[in-house]
Amino acid sequence: MVQGPLRPHVKEGPTRGENPNGYLITDPPGKKPCVFYAQKPGDLPGVHADLMNKTLGRDEGLLYLLSSPILLEDKGLFGLCATPGSHSVALTQHRFIISEDRYIEGVAPTVRSIPFDHMFYAELGNGLFFGRFSIQFAADNKPSRITLFFPATTGMKHFGIPLRKYRSMTGPACDQLPVHAMEWAEIWRHTPKTEADHLKPLILREGHPFNMLRSSERWILRKRRRKSIPVYLSTNGILVSTNLGLIHATSEPFTKPETFDFGVNASCIAFDGLKSAELLEKSVCGKPLCFLQLKIARGNVTIDFDIPFDGSSLKDAENLAHLLAQSR
Repeated sequence: MVQGPLRPHVKEGPTRGENPNGYLITDPPGKKPCVFYAQKPGDLPGVHADLMNKTLGRDEGLLYLLSSPILLEDKGLFGLCATPGSHSVALTQHRFIISEDRYIEGVAPTVRSIPFDHMFYAELGNGLFFGRFSIQFAADNKPSRITLFFPATTGMKHFGIPLRKYRSMTGPACDQLPVHAMEWAEIWRHTPKTEADHLKPLILREGHPFNMLRSSERWILRKRRRKSIPVYLSTNGILVSTNLGLIHATSEPFTKPETFDFGVNASCIAFDGLKSAELLEKSVCGKPLCFLQLKIARGNVTIDFDIPFDGSSLKDAENLAHLLAQSR
C-alpha cells in the first residue's frame, strides 16, 4: 500500500518515533509534506540547507532547486526501489546535486554530485500516488543509479522543470541534425493519452521531433500446470527523437490483460553520450521482437539501452540508426 509523506508532529522541536516500516524518524520543525521550489539553499528544511550550501560552488550558477519530503514507500514503478528519505535536488550549469536524509539514527545525511558528462540518462516516472526521479550515471568505473520517490500531486511539475533545463543544455544545435522535422500533433496522434500527458511537461519550445518509434502491448498464452497463463511480452511505448535528444516513454507492464495501469516512465537521453545504435531481433518467450539497441558511454563505462518497437516502425528505426551512426 502506498503511504503518504510524513507530516510534522504538533509539538515544538524535533520529535522521534517509529514508522510502520521500522525506520526511526526525526521530523524537523516546519517540515513541508510536499515538493516545493526553493529560491536558495537556506530555504531548504533541516540538514539539506547546510549540505547544499557546502556543496554548491561560490560562482556556480544555480538553475533550479527543490525539496522533496520523505515517503514511507520503498518499492515503486517498474520494479525500482528507493531508500525512504527526504531529498533536495539542485540543477546547475554542469551537474545535478542530490542530498538525502534518511532519518535513521546512526546514518548520516549524504549529498551526491552527478556531472552531466557522467550521466547515461535521467528518468521521471509517475503513478497514481507517487512519482519517481532517477539518474543512471558512471561512478567508480561502473554504472550506478540514484532513485528517489516523491508525492506525485505536488512533485511532477517541480521535477519536470530541471529535466527540461537539463535537456536544453545538453541538446545539440538544430543544424547538427540534417533531417526534416515532424509536427508534435503527429506525435500525439500516435501516443496513448497517459504517455502524452507525461511527455508534454518535458518538451521544450525549441525542441523539434524528427523520428518516432512505437511499441505495442503484446501478450502470449503459455501452458503452466495444464492451464493457459497470459505472459507479458512488451508494453505500450514510444521513442521520440528530437534535436535536443531522445525521450523514451513507456507504460508500466500490466499485471494481466485488459486491466488498467497508470504508471508511465520517461527516459531522457542526451546525444553526447551515444556510442552506437543498431537494430536487433531478440527471442522473448519464444517470440521474435525487434529492438533498437543504444550503447551509451561515459568514459570507460558503457551500458546498453534496449528499446522495443513494432514491425510497422522498422523503416523509421533503420533511418534513425543510420542517422545516429552518421552523427557519431
